[in-house]
This record gives sequence, C-alpha cells and structure tokens, in this order.
Amino acid sequence: MSSDTLSSGQLSLVGISSAALAAFREAVLAARDQDYWQAIQYYGEALQFQQTPDEFRARLFEYRGQCFWLVGEFRAAEKDYNESLTTSDSPEQISRAHVRLGEMADFQGEYGRAEKLFRQALQEGVTAENLLVIGRARRGLGIVHRRQGNTEKALSHLTQALTAVRQAGEMREQGRVLISLGRTHQARGDYQLALNAYGEARTILENLHDRWRIAQVINYIGECHQALYDIEVALTHHQEALRMTTELDAVILTPEIKRNVGIDLVETGQYEAGLMYLQASLEGARELGNREYEAYSLYHLGRVYTVHEDYEQAGRGIDALYKVADMLDADRFRALAAFARGELLFHEERRVEAMAELNVAMLAAQTAVDRGILWKLHATMSHVADNAAIAAVHRTIAADFIRQTAEPLEDPRLKATFLHAPPVLAVLQAARIDPDSL
Repeated sequence: MSSDTLSSGQLSLVGISSAALAAFREAVLAARDQDYWQAIQYYGEALQFQQTPDEFRARLFEYRGQCFWLVGEFRAAEKDYNESLTTSDSPEQISRAHVRLGEMADFQGEYGRAEKLFRQALQEGVTAENLLVIGRARRGLGIVHRRQGNTEKALSHLTQALTAVRQAGEMREQGRVLISLGRTHQARGDYQLALNAYGEARTILENLHDRWRIAQVINYIGECHQALYDIEVALTHHQEALRMTTELDAVILTPEIKRNVGIDLVETGQYEAGLMYLQASLEGARELGNREYEAYSLYHLGRVYTVHEDYEQAGRGIDALYKVADMLDADRFRALAAFARGELLFHEERRVEAMAELNVAMLAAQTAVDRGILWKLHATMSHVADNAAIAAVHRTIAADFIRQTAEPLEDPRLKATFLHAPPVLAVLQAARIDPDSL
C-alpha cells in the first residue's frame, strides 16, 4: 500500500478530531481522483483545526503542497513544503519535505540546489531506514544526474530507487521511477529500453487510474517514435496526451506535449501549424519558469527556422538557447545550442565558423547527448568538413551510431521505418551500407 494512504500506518491519526479527520479523508479522496483544487480546499479545511499533532499538520502541508505543485502554483507549493519542514521535528517528515523541495528545485532548473536537498534526504532516509524516502531521494538524484548528462550515475541511482520502492510496496512510486528510467534510457538513445520501461510504468499507472502520469507516459512513448521517424504514430500519441492533459488541466505537462505536437506537424509538412504549437510551447515553458522546457522549445524552433531559411529568427532563438543553457549549467544544452548554431552557420554558407561551432558541440556532447543527436551531429560535420578523409570518418561514426540505435529495436516495422527515413538513409548510402543488412 502507498504510504500516502490512511491504512499504511505511516501517519498516526491519534488525537485528531473527527471533523479534521473527515476533511483530511475528503482531501485524500479528491487527490486520488486528481481533482487537485478540491483537495487543496479540503486540506485547507483540515489545517483550520489548530489543536492537532504537529506531525499531522506537517503532513497536511506536504500533501497540499504537492497538489499546488501539480496545478502549477509553485510559490504556494514551496511555501507549504517549507511549512511542512518546520512544523514538525519528526525526522521522517523532515526528510519527506527535503525530497519535495528538491523536486521543486529540479523542476525550476536549480540542479545544484536540488542535488543537495536530495542527498540530505537520502542520508536522513538511510538513517531512519525509510524505504519511501530512500526511493524518492535516489529517484531525484537520478533525474538531476540525467539532466546534467551523467546517465551512468543516473541509472545507478534509479535502479536502487526502484529496488527501494518495490521493497516498500509503493506502486505509484514504482511508476514514477520507471518513467525516470525510461527518460534516462531515452537520453542515451536506448529507445527499446526506454519503451520497455514506459510500457511497464503505463501498466502500473493504468491499474492506479493515474491519468495525470498516464498522459506523461503516452507523451514519452510518442517521443521515442518521433526520434525514430515514426511520425504518424508519434503524432497519435502526442495528440492523445494533449487531449488528456487538457481535460485534466495539467498545466505543467502541457508545454512539453505541445512542443512534441509541433515537431510532429513540422515533420509531416504542416509547417505553420507546427510552428504555432512550438511557439505556444515556448510561451508555456516561460510562464511555468521551467528552463529545460524552454531550452528544448528554443532548440527545435531554431532548427525549424533554419531549415525554412528564416535565419534571423533562427539566430535569435539560438542566442536565447545559449543563455538558458548557461543558466542551467548543463553540457547537454550547451551541446544542443552549439549544434543548432553550427547548422545555421552551415546553411548560411559560413563553413569555417560552422565547423568551429560543431566542434564545440562535439566536445560538450561526448557524455551529455544521446545517440539520436550524435549521429545527426556527425552527419552534419561530414557535410561541413572540407577534407574528404575527415568527412568520411564522420560518416562512418554517424552510421555506427545509427546501427547502435537500430539493432536493439524489437518491432521490425519500427526498425525499418527508422532505417529508411530519408535523413538516416542518406547517411547509410553515403557510407555504402545497406539498411536492410542492419
């Protein structure tokens, strides 16, 4: 059972009035139904009762803070998390609050602060032998390491997180960790492993009727198909995810999904419609203050403007991407910014400057970028290089990354779709490789 339920034994209900308890029960039910505004109201009612134990009040603040976070009210969420931290001197509650504050910092792109909070919570969880806190803290550390480009460390923490939450019998937390594992595999270009993790997460979340996270998973499954040029399937997933988030008013998921719909539409030749979604994604990311969402939207807008020869707009977007990458202090986004600028300079026939920028991207990309970006980067460098031998080396490397991407794919249709996609096929043909031999 989840430790967030009344029957878990994790939260003592001794000394709580029947009226406060009734409000609390209504809040828990509303949150389970993902009616977060209603839950916020009930948690507020329960907090009106002053003569309740400190640990109970602290948990009310934590739960209400989580609801505020899920509806995008970040200041209110942080305020409640801090109240949860200071209301009770219970080690368990303090560690839980540290995890929640870490998740807030991570979402806002403050990776250093997030890592510090997660490490503190992990130490507290280990001391208290609290599997839930250990699992959540390790999940948080895994996410931070993935964002910073260290996917090996990320996988280590996430694997340990999954063990902890499974030992604790925490089904929803298992779903959350599996999503994070999928994201990490995806960040390495291991799309089959990502799809496996997302499939397992989806089964768990559907059993829990967790529509909010089901929409999240459907979006990420779509991203894998998008990366493999299976655009029609990707668009179907992204439109379904957008429909669900619109129904749920899941504002913190919407910019990411709109970005993906925009990418899919551009890929299918619907340039104006795609651009509209990409711009809406950027606006939504900035409204939320999510720098990672903002960086990805700027990257894709820059590339779309470049391909469609709107170089002035592309340049502005890429300049903005560099600034966000510096704020995030993450090599992944520095690599993406340099790659986008290198492509732009190449399109502008400024080959020497383009190669210098692509070399910057290559240095930043060594550990921080997935194979899905690396093969494109090497393919571009093969076109930009003046030296035929160097160009051939880049083509060979690009083809090898394509092979590593394709070989693990279990679905023959998906594999063939990827290998016969025009950008992939162009690399394989230049390297004199038969796509059907892979």
